[in-house]
Amino acid sequence: MLVVWRLHDGKPGHDRQSLGLVQALDALTPIESFTFKVPTQQASIRQFLTRRVAFATAAPAPDLIVGAGRRCQWPMLIAKRARGGNTIYLMKPHLPRRFFDLCLVPRHDQVPATPHTVVTDGVLNDISPSLSGGNEGLILIGGPSDHYAWDQEQLILQVRAIVDADRAKKWTIADSRRTPPPTSDALRTLAQDNIAVIDHRESAPNIISEQLARTDVVWVSCDSVSMVYEALTSGAAVGVIEIPAKRTDRITRIIADLSARKLITTHTEWRRGNKLHASAPLAEAARCAKIILARWDPNARRLRADLPQ
Repeated sequence: MLVVWRLHDGKPGHDRQSLGLVQALDALTPIESFTFKVPTQQASIRQFLTRRVAFATAAPAPDLIVGAGRRCQWPMLIAKRARGGNTIYLMKPHLPRRFFDLCLVPRHDQVPATPHTVVTDGVLNDISPSLSGGNEGLILIGGPSDHYAWDQEQLILQVRAIVDADRAKKWTIADSRRTPPPTSDALRTLAQDNIAVIDHRESAPNIISEQLARTDVVWVSCDSVSMVYEALTSGAAVGVIEIPAKRTDRITRIIADLSARKLITTHTEWRRGNKLHASAPLAEAARCAKIILARWDPNARRLRADLPQ
């Protein structure tokens, strides 16, 4: 049985990345997992040199140490030095990648695959493929970010066009923590018999996962890259609501890349007559779990680095 330590920094997006991988491992092999929130204070060199890991003293020694987020990097390395195990970091680290036994890095970070780096199609998540056979649609709204500006008027026009085009479908519209309050207020005015509006401040933490599990069509505002990949993981047909980009960079190019690969349909393409179509669920967490287990050497209790991806 594999002993897995999952470290998280309290950020929901990072938490869902590591949780998705651990759940995928659990689906393939017996594991015993332990979750630890890393301390808010900065990890110190003294802790590394003295092999002190205060947050997991009672847990059995790990085989795998999994984490995502900058604040997890040093605690992962300290944990390995103190208790052994193999570190698996789920992002492009700020520290040199060679410090970790394996890094799972999204392709938009433009890092080449190496024996210690697996390139993933987007960030991992804990979404399961949808089993929906019904007639439900989901619209997920983000907000301004470092990469995207905001145009509330155009966003509402796009949402109205989507729901008006299929009045027979039961729609759910959900905002997020980044959605400006005026936009949330405007979305609530769209509520009708066939349109429910979910306020993130009043909803359960797992409400989006539950909605994705019974939805066959998902529209996501393009600023919400993680939600785009969650929708793709569900196996639903995915459309993208367009938001003005502040500049062209590695993040804003993601939507163009997904569109070119026919994985999503932009609102502009849809208005031109292109229909949304479902592709096979992305299932990157499951793929990475299989790679990890293929590399696992049970005798040496380590990850081999000499196997292909």
